[in-house]
Amino acid sequence: MKKHEFKKMTSFQKKIIVIIQFLIIIQTSLSAWSWSGRGHSAVCESAVHLVKSPQLKEYLLFKPHVMAHLCNMPDMYWKKMPAEMRKLGDPTHFINSEKLGLKISEIPLDYKKIIETFTGKPNKKKPTQILFSVPDEVGSNWWRADQFYRLAIEAAKELKNLPEPKKGSTEEQNDELPYNKAFYQMIVNLGLMGHFVGDNGQPFHSTDDYDGYGAHHGGIHGYYEEVVVAQFGPDLFSLIVNKANSWKSQKFVEQKTVVENMRVLSELSFADIKEVLKLDPIIKPSELKIEKGMSLKTPAERKSAAEGFKKMKNLIITEMARSSYLLAHLWDEAYKSVGEPPIKAYKSYRFPYTVEFVNPDYL
Repeated sequence: MKKHEFKKMTSFQKKIIVIIQFLIIIQTSLSAWSWSGRGHSAVCESAVHLVKSPQLKEYLLFKPHVMAHLCNMPDMYWKKMPAEMRKLGDPTHFINSEKLGLKISEIPLDYKKIIETFTGKPNKKKPTQILFSVPDEVGSNWWRADQFYRLAIEAAKELKNLPEPKKGSTEEQNDELPYNKAFYQMIVNLGLMGHFVGDNGQPFHSTDDYDGYGAHHGGIHGYYEEVVVAQFGPDLFSLIVNKANSWKSQKFVEQKTVVENMRVLSELSFADIKEVLKLDPIIKPSELKIEKGMSLKTPAERKSAAEGFKKMKNLIITEMARSSYLLAHLWDEAYKSVGEPPIKAYKSYRFPYTVEFVNPDYL
């Protein structure tokens, strides 16, 4: 629908159009993926071994399973939340520059400015449509990672002014002790941040064609991030860590802010899409038909996962290593920014079985 046609409609007709597009957006969000559970675990457990701060690393080396669990929370638990929470949460897993008609490097860093500038403007990917909701349609992955970075810092700041639990006392296991509560929140937010940093390293989280149907590679998303990843042996973690340790530095850890670093990583991920499609061992291209306003999809036929693994292994390791490298950097930066408060005093065994959904605070 063209913009001038929308303006001529009655208010009732406009509401109907908005409802239809909203349902389409929700359906797209419900089918959105990220690295599989194993992939997110690998990114976050590997990051533990890349942390540079001696104090923080000493603690995290005892908690890689905790960080892996937290890094999977937004997929494994939050996506079972009620629809109103899913509507807020699902679009935070991706970023889509194509609908804005911008290169990734051109996307503004101020999310509210993006909303103000592009709401009601034509969808550059589908010019006959209007961008009714930038958060839903464009996504906000970079700012979601930044949100949990800020929340981790807020919790860590509290530690500096709180008395530590008395050694050998019941205070050490008292989860209501302010010091223990603040420390727990710091770790929880660092872990949750890891999920969105991991998402950003997966190429199909930075494109409108998130499942490859536009390129006749339909079904590539799940095949690439889960089916092929399942072929890795128990050396997956060491492959990621060794790859990351081979880098002296990376541009995506050299920027001034979390959002800027995430934007650089997103550029690299987006650039990988051509290579992924080149490596995709398809036998028969996918098909996409539009009938009566409905999308009828037939996924591409592919060779076995073992064949895909042979071709895609190195690229997947590089992408996971990027996310692990950036994640470890952000954990270090968050901890250092608040003066590296003492960690050894925290003795609680509290485990984050479930973490309640956190609303995006930047919309």
